[in-house]
Amino acid sequence: MHEWVQDFVNDPSMVGIPVEMAEEINGLVEKYGDEPLRQIALFTLGRWYGVHVGVVQEMVATEDFGSAIAASMDAAKVNTAIQTLEGVGSFGGDDDWRRMLGETIVSEVDERRAWNGDDS
Repeated sequence: MHEWVQDFVNDPSMVGIPVEMAEEINGLVEKYGDEPLRQIALFTLGRWYGVHVGVVQEMVATEDFGSAIAASMDAAKVNTAIQTLEGVGSFGGDDDWRRMLGETIVSEVDERRAWNGDDS
């Protein structure tokens, strides 16, 4: 079994996430339609882009220009994916998702203000 799993997870085309994460995503999709998938993809791609940019900066600082160029090319591909996804609409849940985000932001700001003793 361990050998089969190693072959499976070492396949570069394999996609996998922990069961708990899949269940959380499925719950969000049930509640909000496919908009959470779009938002999660944009969020994760944005984080991945940021990692690439940071690596490029490190490589330039160490004068590893060949690697910096290669990492920049990868960052450009991730950026293209982000731009593509930004133009893709959802089949539903967009308004509900945005309303939930707005409520979450207000709640978080209120909690932080109360924690800091700012009641104004």
